[in-house]
Amino acid sequence: MCLRARWRWACRRGSRGIARGLNLKRRHRSGMMRIGISAFAGDGGKSGISQYMINVLKRLPELAPNDEFVLFMAESDRAFLDLGMPRTQIVCTPDWVAHPLVNIFWHQFRLPRLLRSHGCDCVFMPAGNRRLAWYYGVPSVGTVHDLSQLHLPAKYDAFRMFYVLRVLPRFMRRLTRVLSVSESTRKDLIEYARVDPARIRVVHNGADLARYRPGDREQARARIVSVLGTDAPYILYIARLEHPGKNHVRLIGAFAALKRAHPELEHKLVLVGSRWNGAEAIDAAVAAHGMQDEVVFPGFVPNESLCDLYVAADLFVFPSLYEGFGIPVLEAMAAGTPVCASNTSSIPEVVGDAGLLFDPANEDEIAQAMLRLLTDDALRAECVQRGLRQAKRFSWEAAAKGVVELCHEAVRACAG
Repeated sequence: MCLRARWRWACRRGSRGIARGLNLKRRHRSGMMRIGISAFAGDGGKSGISQYMINVLKRLPELAPNDEFVLFMAESDRAFLDLGMPRTQIVCTPDWVAHPLVNIFWHQFRLPRLLRSHGCDCVFMPAGNRRLAWYYGVPSVGTVHDLSQLHLPAKYDAFRMFYVLRVLPRFMRRLTRVLSVSESTRKDLIEYARVDPARIRVVHNGADLARYRPGDREQARARIVSVLGTDAPYILYIARLEHPGKNHVRLIGAFAALKRAHPELEHKLVLVGSRWNGAEAIDAAVAAHGMQDEVVFPGFVPNESLCDLYVAADLFVFPSLYEGFGIPVLEAMAAGTPVCASNTSSIPEVVGDAGLLFDPANEDEIAQAMLRLLTDDALRAECVQRGLRQAKRFSWEAAAKGVVELCHEAVRACAG
């Protein structure tokens, strides 16, 4: 390229940048923005991050009536993320783009061009602990759900460890604003990812209180017999069947000890969730404790049946070793089910004073917490009432509102 051609190219680039900056200021003053959203899920809507996307995205148009939205997603994600949002354009990519390695490069090279070609003023990254870019060309907001790689390195292979420990923190530091779903994750962002605290805002996840609410337990049990294959009373745990992070193996050990010490208890242990990495260790634990007839694996259960599962359960237990938030805990409390849970990471932040906490590494503590809530009626009633009050402190409306506010704040920060 000759010197004159280079000069013309540089002038065109500079003119476009100046024009875009003026346009951004003009649109911001008018109160209208176009927000691009990277809505790749890749899990059929089964993960906590997918539930976050669904519940936040569908509320954005109502909370931002002057804004427009452009959703970028894989074709297969459209089945559960095409929510009929007004003022929204959906741009689909082939499913092969959702492959983790391909998706990393897509976000680096393709997403910035799409944001520019669709006239986006800001980009929102709802899976900011998985999918980010070095450069967007527009102000950026990312939700970081957790930094589990710091606490559970055994769940990642060498490539993913390099990506999440060396690459993602650098991307996080380049976000205009960072949304953390808990104080626990915020502390990790500051301490380990070295994100500027001034750029972080904590906006908690929510529970759908219209769906998850107390109901008639006998009617709920009648409806979910076909799902569970039993009408016995049960203790419920909802998490993907992943070892070691979700801590099923210790829970099964604690449950086996509880059944041996109190044979009068007729409860089954119901483990709801899709099979994931390490599920074989969970199967082995069931066999080792001779609990094949006492542990029920219904697999993944759609949202439509989850409330009945919560309502019909005598107890919800959540022994996870680490969580960025812990949505199932909130849903259980909203449904009026007593909760006992781990005392680690963000979980105490969600439970508050509404349940019993235990050391997830101690099977005896897990068993004792379950026993107390199964046999102490006064304690159960107190936890149910406190849980209902605690659940009302969290809402998806507040979570979505936080996203809108941060997007506008990011644009103001860049518009000067």
